Amino acid sequence: MQQLRVQLDASALDEVEALLLSCGALSLCLEEDGVSNPIFEPPIGEHPLWPKLYISALFEQLVAAELSIKALAHHAHVGTQVLLETIDETDWQAKFQQQFNAKRYGKLWVYPSWQDNPEPEGMSLKLDPGLAFGTGKHPTTDLCLHWLGAQDLAQVSVLDFGCGSGILALAAAKLGAMPVVAIDIDPQALTATEQNRAANEISAEQVCVTTASAITGQRFSVVMANILAGPLLELRDQFIAQLLPKGELILSGILNSQVADIKSAYSEYFELVSVKIEEDWARIAYKLK
Repeated sequence: MQQLRVQLDASALDEVEALLLSCGALSLCLEEDGVSNPIFEPPIGEHPLWPKLYISALFEQLVAAELSIKALAHHAHVGTQVLLETIDETDWQAKFQQQFNAKRYGKLWVYPSWQDNPEPEGMSLKLDPGLAFGTGKHPTTDLCLHWLGAQDLAQVSVLDFGCGSGILALAAAKLGAMPVVAIDIDPQALTATEQNRAANEISAEQVCVTTASAITGQRFSVVMANILAGPLLELRDQFIAQLLPKGELILSGILNSQVADIKSAYSEYFELVSVKIEEDWARIAYKLK
């Protein structure tokens, strides 16, 4: 397998992507060039890029990668940093898998399928990286899993609002919550959650994967929303409507710098229980007044 890594201006991305794919690239990956400012939370519906970035392309044949290099040499917006290297597929897979290891959250272990179940007789959740966001590796998900792992959830109703891979809904179910409902606006997220539910042998009766319109009027003891600060500010009244009296609301996907805005919007209707910070991200726990 050949990997071609190229530095370029963001303005040239579409053209370079098309060129690489036309030369036979099997996959493309974008990453920051290490100089531009990081992008934490883009506006809704926008997909900004760093001014300069790297694009990595995988090719099965060396000749295809070399053809791409020749074509890129005539592109004015491609930088001087063009690196071609041979990658052993086994080594590449091993490096990828090393990023995801089993981790314990209270009584629950979360682990990838290529590792042995660390708690075969206890509580464990098998979940692989996939199309939908949420593997437990990102601080926002990690913060929510730590909260779940510290709770007594036996027979507690839980709503996972914006479920992604379903990791929070499925973790809640493994910890005894019932019923659990997972909703998302992205069909891929609902598909991923269903697949992960089945892989963990969790019944559809315990975890219902559906759309927001299907749960109108339904209330829960716990609502978890690991999304972004902008939508969280807009969804406050909807969360109030979906919580039982004295219900708990767990918000994540919030930058540390955005905590004050969330507190200001929620303080009238919710009692602040805790704020937990991990790296640049925050989890806020509330109780409905």
